[in-house]
This record gives sequence, structure tokens and C-alpha cells, in this order.
Amino acid sequence: MNATERGFTLIELMIAMAVGLIVLAAVSALFTIQSRHLANSETIAELHQNARIAMDIMVREISMAGYNRPTDPATTPVPRCTDALVAAGTPCVGIANAGTNTISFSADLNGNGSVAADSTNPNENIVYTVYTSGSVPALGRASNGGSNEPVVEYVENLSIQYLDASGTATAVRENIRKVKITARVRTARADPSYTDPTYGDNFRRYTLTSFAFPRNLALGS
Repeated sequence: MNATERGFTLIELMIAMAVGLIVLAAVSALFTIQSRHLANSETIAELHQNARIAMDIMVREISMAGYNRPTDPATTPVPRCTDALVAAGTPCVGIANAGTNTISFSADLNGNGSVAADSTNPNENIVYTVYTSGSVPALGRASNGGSNEPVVEYVENLSIQYLDASGTATAVRENIRKVKITARVRTARADPSYTDPTYGDNFRRYTLTSFAFPRNLALGS
């Protein structure tokens, strides 16, 4: 070895190790932040997706409320729901229960002139409401008087308003032409870094509003 060659001193090695540890800590912190940001982004995307799925399903089915065109011309159509028919318990198609956080409706989808709640008329009497499924809030769908089945989980609240042709709120079934639906959905997992300003917990929430247009309600029976 030449006399001019020399290795690293202990101080130089300690400085190099200290610099390396600082760089490693910075990279680790950046990775942690990015991982947390990615997880939050995925959670929010799932939150919005759940809200859209819940809304799309409800809008599509509610829009068919009141359908009563028989496949056989000799068959008498089921009458469309009015306040009087619902009060009398008469089978009808349309909005059967115009609740503020639940809705019941019917449609003669198979055109057989009946909406009897049996196996011959599947999915012709539908109820949407929010309920708790295994301690998890969910949008529930019941068909033909059956029990609730979860459509989308973590739907906390469902608000429904009924409007007439002019867009004015109405409580008269035969005047309903538009249904305004508002659903509030929360994330499945809590985010310790976030506090909801309204509810004070660590769940993120998203509220979506849409309209269903049951065009059959405007047609004559």
C-alpha cells in the first residue's frame, strides 16, 4: 500500500452513517405519507362508488313505478295508486308509501294484470329503506313483503321528497311526477387523522342527490 493511501476515519464513517440514517428516515416518512394518501384516496373512491351504486339502483327501479301495460290486450290493467286506493288496501301500481326516509312502490312488470305479492310477480312490490345489517348501516331492499336485503352497505341515511309536475313538494300520490332522493354514505373504516365536523367521529361521509322520474305515473290507467 502506498503511503499516500488512507481509509475512512471513524468520524467520517459516523458522519456517513448519520447522513444515511437521515436520508433513510426521510424516504421512510415519504413512503408512509404516500401510503396513507393512497389508502385515503382508495377509501374516498369506494365511498363515492357506493353512493353512486345505491343511487343508480334506486333511480332505475323507482322510475318504473306505475308500469301497468298488460301483455294481453284483454287483460284489465292494474289501476295506478291514489290516496283513496292505498287507504282502501286496493292493489295498485305506483307509489304505495311515500315516506320521508322509505319508499314503497309497485309495477306490473310482467304485464299479467296483477301485482300480487307472490312468486308469479317477482320484484313487482319493492320497498327501499335504511336499516342495520350486522351492526352495519345499509340500504335495504325488500321485495313482495320479504325481509330487507342489503343493496349497499354503509348507507347511513335516506331522505326522499316527492314533487309534482311543477317541481313543488306534494303529499298526494296521484300528483307525484318526480322523486328526489338523497343518500348519505360513510366509509367502512375510520380515519384517525380525520374528524367529521358534524358527527365528531373519524368516518368520512359523502351525500349524493338524484331524481327519479316515474314517467308511467303521468299516464292514464
